[in-house]
Amino acid sequence: MGSPSEELKLWFATAIESVISIAYPDSGIDSQQVLNSISTPKKEFGDISSSIAIRLSKIAKKSPKDVAAEIVAGIQKSEMIKDLNEAGGYINASFNEPEYSKRVFDAVNSLNDRYGSSDIGKGDKVLVEFPAVNPNKPWHIGHLRNALLGDSISNILEFCSYKVEREDYIDDLGLQIAEIAWGQRKLDFDSKDAKFDQWLGEQYVKINKMMEEGNAKAEISDILKRMEDPGTDEARLSRELSFKCVMAQYATADSYGIYHDVMIWESDIVQARLLERALKIGLDKGALEKPTSGKNAGCVIVNLDKVRSFSKAFENPNEHEKVMVRSDGTATYVAKDFAFHMWKLGIIDAGFKYSKISMQKNREPLYSTGSSGEKLGFGNADIVVNIIGSAQKYPQLILKAILSLAGYAKESANIVHVAYGEVSIDSGSLSGRSGRWLGEGKAYTADVLLSEARSKSLEATKKSKKIDDIDRVVEISTEIGKAAIKFEYLRVSPEKPVVFSWSTALNFEGNSGPYCMYSYARAGRILRKGGYKSGKLGAGLYAKVTRGNDFELVKLIGRAEEVVKKAAAEYSTNIIADYIVDLTATFSKFYESMQVINSNAKDFRMELVHIYMVTLSNMLMLLGIRTVEEM
Repeated sequence: MGSPSEELKLWFATAIESVISIAYPDSGIDSQQVLNSISTPKKEFGDISSSIAIRLSKIAKKSPKDVAAEIVAGIQKSEMIKDLNEAGGYINASFNEPEYSKRVFDAVNSLNDRYGSSDIGKGDKVLVEFPAVNPNKPWHIGHLRNALLGDSISNILEFCSYKVEREDYIDDLGLQIAEIAWGQRKLDFDSKDAKFDQWLGEQYVKINKMMEEGNAKAEISDILKRMEDPGTDEARLSRELSFKCVMAQYATADSYGIYHDVMIWESDIVQARLLERALKIGLDKGALEKPTSGKNAGCVIVNLDKVRSFSKAFENPNEHEKVMVRSDGTATYVAKDFAFHMWKLGIIDAGFKYSKISMQKNREPLYSTGSSGEKLGFGNADIVVNIIGSAQKYPQLILKAILSLAGYAKESANIVHVAYGEVSIDSGSLSGRSGRWLGEGKAYTADVLLSEARSKSLEATKKSKKIDDIDRVVEISTEIGKAAIKFEYLRVSPEKPVVFSWSTALNFEGNSGPYCMYSYARAGRILRKGGYKSGKLGAGLYAKVTRGNDFELVKLIGRAEEVVKKAAAEYSTNIIADYIVDLTATFSKFYESMQVINSNAKDFRMELVHIYMVTLSNMLMLLGIRTVEEM
């Protein structure tokens, strides 16, 4: 069963195009142009509208009003449309309320927890990488945005029938890990009972201050080189420390309901010689060059003159080369990313071995690359989605340009960078190196944020007279706290900064995660009080719908699939959040203005409350928010 709103839109567009093809056969206006002209007008003009007559008027040399009136007169009547009219050159239509309502109700009740889903993904594989946090500290509130975006975008894509692989890249060979290994020799490295990532982050801040002493730079450089040799103590130590830190970070992920399919380790990428193989392909195909003279002699570079047309970001006439590998053989971030994406897109088979690390709370296994295990089908994706901060826009463009130059234009086009802005509480950005993630007087970590959310939610939940069981109060307050954080993060367009505010995040009056959960619980109370029993409505009961807030809610519910498709196409969680805000606000208007239980339209309105709950639950699920029955 398809989307009710899209079915109506398609019918409307087809009816208009049919008239145009007869009246103006040489107009050149096609079905896509008609579809693009369709919008939702103000309520007084109808339920659906097309501006195509304005475009056609220039071709027909008539006024838009006359062209629109001509099209209206030529459209064949339908059981779905009760009224057609022209207004200001627009073609407007009003739905047949009972017939449209029946279609929406049937669609929701047929699909239930799949309502709003679609098959646009057609099983294509999408690899979503997030959050790729260095394994030397806890997640701070900026990392949390990355993780929440990755989780929600994965949910949305899965709901649209994509096969999603949730991947985390772990850089256990980075400079920060070498610094940790260096500091391990100089500090008491006993974490005791502390959460390991938090403890390690605190050690890192101390180590950072110690590095100003003696021969630290040379010693750390030596450790960095030895870490790449799997037989050394340094390699063993870096992997061991990194693994313990990542597992502690994953405890944070678990508390937020965020899960992965696989971890890919930088040390295993090095052992697979992925970089050398990728560089050879790049050099052989002319995408990369190795100058023999000039300031970059002996380096591997990208000739920016070859990619000027790829993006405006490369238009600087004074910049001609971008170094990928330095003359001493050390690779830049972009070079490593180029090699990694050759694997992600199935251009190079790394031959990784995978072992199962654990079963997660979502009952799905977590796998990791390693020296032993079996070959599994990770990687080789049709689309790659990278959740990376806005500051990485240029490197991501360089990556795509190199792949395109190497002859992989299609693969390059299928790399999506979801750039996101910074997160702040009160003020200031976050940095692990300076220690500012510890905050001034309080820790700006994802763990502490959730702890505060639980505490603040518990205060509000204890006041509820609708929950008697204290265990349920604690459970519900935890879900409310998570909803508060997730909705506050995900309602903002990714590229914009987030300024987290408790006053808005925990606002139970509207436009927040807790309010949406409350709206769901309130709807459930209505059904329980009214003795609701699920079942198909008789045809006559759909006639109980009015041209009021009940039908406004029906129309909005009918748009669910359309909204989810748009969110998937744009990789934007805020589209779902905005829809949820509209949905809850429209339900509130309906509930406050129209009797449900004590009404001669009780059965119809009770069923409307039910399909509202199904739709709201499905949309909140896409943001990773669970509903509760009591609030």
